[in-house]
Amino acid sequence: MPSVLSWMAAPLRLLARPTVRAGTSAMALPRIPMATYATVSPVRVGNLTPAQPKKNRKRLGRGDGSGRGGTSTRGHKGQKARSGNGKPKPGFEGGQTPLTRLIPKRGFVNSHAQTLVPLNVDRLQYWIDQGRLNPAEPITIRELYQSRCIHRVADGVKLLGDGASHLTTPIQIVVSRASQSAIKAVEAAGGSIVCRYYNATSLRALLQPHKWLLKNKPLPHFADPVSKRDLLWYSSPNNRGYLALRDAQERAAANAADSAGAPRR
Repeated sequence: MPSVLSWMAAPLRLLARPTVRAGTSAMALPRIPMATYATVSPVRVGNLTPAQPKKNRKRLGRGDGSGRGGTSTRGHKGQKARSGNGKPKPGFEGGQTPLTRLIPKRGFVNSHAQTLVPLNVDRLQYWIDQGRLNPAEPITIRELYQSRCIHRVADGVKLLGDGASHLTTPIQIVVSRASQSAIKAVEAAGGSIVCRYYNATSLRALLQPHKWLLKNKPLPHFADPVSKRDLLWYSSPNNRGYLALRDAQERAAANAADSAGAPRR
C-alpha cells in the first residue's frame, strides 16, 4: 500500500521536466501531463466564495415556525409594531414641539391671492408692428401666449398702460384684468377691451383645447367668479367687466323685445 508521502509527491513528479539524453530527439520523448494555471478556472467575481458560510437573512412574518414568534420581532401593539397608520408622520418629534412650529413666523401670506402676468400696451403695439399679432381679429390670452408676447400665463394676464402714447392700432383684446390707464389707451386708439374671469380649467381649455377635442369631449364652459370681490369687480362698467357687458346686452335685448311687442323668454 503506497504511503501518504508517495501520494503527496505525485504532483511534484508531474511538474518535473524530463532530461533529454544524448543522441535522442525531443520528438521521441513521451508527453507528460503538466499541471498549469491554464487548467484551473479563472478567478472572477462570480467564482469568489466567502471563507466562512454566509449568515442567513432574517425572514419576518412567517409565523411561530420561523423561530421568531408571531409578531416577527416587532413586539405587541406599539407605535411601530405594525405598518400603516401606526407610523409617525414626517416632522413628528416624539411629542415635543416640532421645529416647524417652534420657529416664529413673520409676515402674511394670502392663500387667495392671484398671480397675474403684466403686459404693457407698448409691447402690444411692438408685436403688432412686427406682424406677430393680427389686429383685425380679437386678441385673447391664447394669441398672446402663442406669439410669445407673454411667456407664461399663471392665473391670468393684466394689461398695463405703460407706453400708452405708442399704441395707435385699434384692437379688440380680452384679458383677465386691465388698469384704468390701459383702458383709456385702448379706447383712445379706437379699440375695445373686455376683462374676463378665468379659473384654472378655463385657462387650460383656452390654451389647449385639443386635449378635449382628441377625447371627443365638449369644451368646459367658462366659469363665473365665486368670491364677492371678483363679482363686484367684473360687474363694474368702469373696469370693462364681462358681467357688466352681459347685463347691458340683456337689457338691450329686453328693451328691443318690448319695443317690438314680442314676448320675453
